[in-house]
Amino acid sequence: MAGSWTSGYVTEIGYQWGYFGELNPLRAQIAMLCNGLAFPEIKTACELGFGQGVSTNMHAAGSEMQWIGNDFNPSHAAVAKQMAEASGADAQVFDDSFAELSMREDVPEFDFIGLHGVWSWISDENRQELVDFIRAKLKVGGVVYISYNVHPGWSNFIPMRHLMLEYVERVTSHSKGIASRIDEAIEFAEKLVASKPVYAQANPQVEKRLENTKKQNRNYVAHEYFNRDWHPMTFLDMSRQLDQAKLSYICSAHFLEQVPSLTMTKEQREVYDGVSDQMLRHQLIDFMTNQLFRRDYWTRGIRRLSGSEQMEKFNDFHLLLVRHLDDVAYKIKGPIGEANLSEEIYRPVVELLSDYKPKSIGEIIRKLQSKKLTASNLLQAMIVLMGDNQIAPVNVDPSEKVRQQCSQLNSYIMNRSRDVDEIHFLTSPLTGGGFAVSRINQLFLLALQDKKSGEEQLAKFAWRFLSARNQRLVREGKPLETAEENLKELKARAGEFLIKSRPVYSVLGIQ
Repeated sequence: MAGSWTSGYVTEIGYQWGYFGELNPLRAQIAMLCNGLAFPEIKTACELGFGQGVSTNMHAAGSEMQWIGNDFNPSHAAVAKQMAEASGADAQVFDDSFAELSMREDVPEFDFIGLHGVWSWISDENRQELVDFIRAKLKVGGVVYISYNVHPGWSNFIPMRHLMLEYVERVTSHSKGIASRIDEAIEFAEKLVASKPVYAQANPQVEKRLENTKKQNRNYVAHEYFNRDWHPMTFLDMSRQLDQAKLSYICSAHFLEQVPSLTMTKEQREVYDGVSDQMLRHQLIDFMTNQLFRRDYWTRGIRRLSGSEQMEKFNDFHLLLVRHLDDVAYKIKGPIGEANLSEEIYRPVVELLSDYKPKSIGEIIRKLQSKKLTASNLLQAMIVLMGDNQIAPVNVDPSEKVRQQCSQLNSYIMNRSRDVDEIHFLTSPLTGGGFAVSRINQLFLLALQDKKSGEEQLAKFAWRFLSARNQRLVREGKPLETAEENLKELKARAGEFLIKSRPVYSVLGIQ
């Protein structure tokens, strides 16, 4: 599974082609502002352990920031470098260790450093090197994003994960590929659970976790579960470790987790309110939600804004509706279940944004504030709608350079979609990052660029690439076998694309 340079990390199979919006510095800035904190102007940014480099490249293309990306897997770095060359953005890519990167003379100090997931998959020694890197390279006032596996959500699955790893190493044939060996380990674990050991009876969630794991992409599963090192930790342990780098906690990067009514019941809120220590309160929420994965922002040096400073800066940050009006939802899935949003509060915000023109947070508050709709109500509504990806923070006037970089990166991604189903995002010059666009919709965008129009022409264009590679659509879990079935489904999807998706893409500068 690993050579000496890998430190036990899976390198035989690449990581999934994911995009993670929490790594977008614009999102970090707006999170700080909504929590009443001053934020830095971000000119230099870094992502450590970037996987295939999708997020690094989209954020570099969507801004004029200087981006440094690092992943010690040279295969990942090679792919990311190719994307950077395609976009023409200011992005440098390295395949160094954390310690090697820290010693490079051509690596500047950073306003923003991001790490998605890698923290939980490396050794204690490498985690310390990460902390040392942040201590050495983060500017005063700078922001750090870190996501990591956390207790108590993972506590009952740790023994099973360890058993599956040992099975892969000790029982499966090393001549087979890692994906095949993982399948064997999952099958063994399922047989074990089916035999009703006391462990499984005492931890009934393990069976469900195995079912979910079996359905997941093997590239993801290999990196999530089958590294030698795999260390969930508590929020407070994380805080103590990051204290070495002089970091202070800001807030969750998952905006829905910033809203108490979405993370705890009234009875739980009473317990929460009875605890005076703020940091312990954050760990309590992990118990309320049985948290598996935290996504957090931290900063070196907190400066709180006055009320008037915060309101003034609200004028500088703009929001945009990024769903078709018919698809706006007033029921969302929060950390502890579904929640109904008060339409008295949320509908006015949506209606104000329904012209698909950016509005500043300050403008939204000024136009809607009343006795019934307080500034606090409205701000929380905006946080929730951002957390549910119904509205997004945007740059209102991206430069021609940024637009060109995004267009070039999107062309690279869409042209690959002719052959493979990899990246399900394109880059928006307004959001400064990725926006979800399925492979089929990418093919439809290519069709429009090829002067095709109408549902039938778009469907035939997409089918030409799918059929040439013997690929089929799936509907309700079943593959569509005949050309007629696939074309009918593509035509239906093209109709929805033209009515709902394309107008939103256009507003976002995705053509």
